[in-house]
Amino acid sequence: MKIMPAALTLALFASAFASSAHASERIADPFDRADASFSRYPLSLPSTPQAIGRLTNGDSCDDDGLACEWEDPDGVVHIFAGDILAIKIVDAKTLGARDIPALGIGPARTRSAVLAKVRAFLPEIPVDCLEPGKAGQGNGIASCEGSFANGGWFKLLFGPDSRLMSARIDAFQID
Repeated sequence: MKIMPAALTLALFASAFASSAHASERIADPFDRADASFSRYPLSLPSTPQAIGRLTNGDSCDDDGLACEWEDPDGVVHIFAGDILAIKIVDAKTLGARDIPALGIGPARTRSAVLAKVRAFLPEIPVDCLEPGKAGQGNGIASCEGSFANGGWFKLLFGPDSRLMSARIDAFQID
């Protein structure tokens, strides 16, 4: 067994700690922090859908592109309003056991664990939840959401088993 010098061990530890620094330490604005946690393509700005990835629902796209879903290589779905990126969605089932970077969720899947992660990632944003039957999302589905000062919001959906179904961020209301 080889023993590392103390200085090397300390340097490796410091490097690992620095690389795992929370995104909240790097991006002050909560909306920008949340947006960047979903994907590198910024909301509310013009973008080219084809640059993001593959079209996943070509049969149901409309002429304005509002119903078109573009999936990036990490499994995040992007929806446009014209040429402006408006919505990002992560489907927890599609990602399986992989960590979900969005909103700092990581490996959490149960409602309590996900909410703890999201609240730690966005401590300045209150998260309000509606129980199944009041959420209006379908039978047995609960929702939790938070709003940003710029008018954007995020929403988390939890199934009847209280496990995360999806995480979504909207930059603005699409009419």
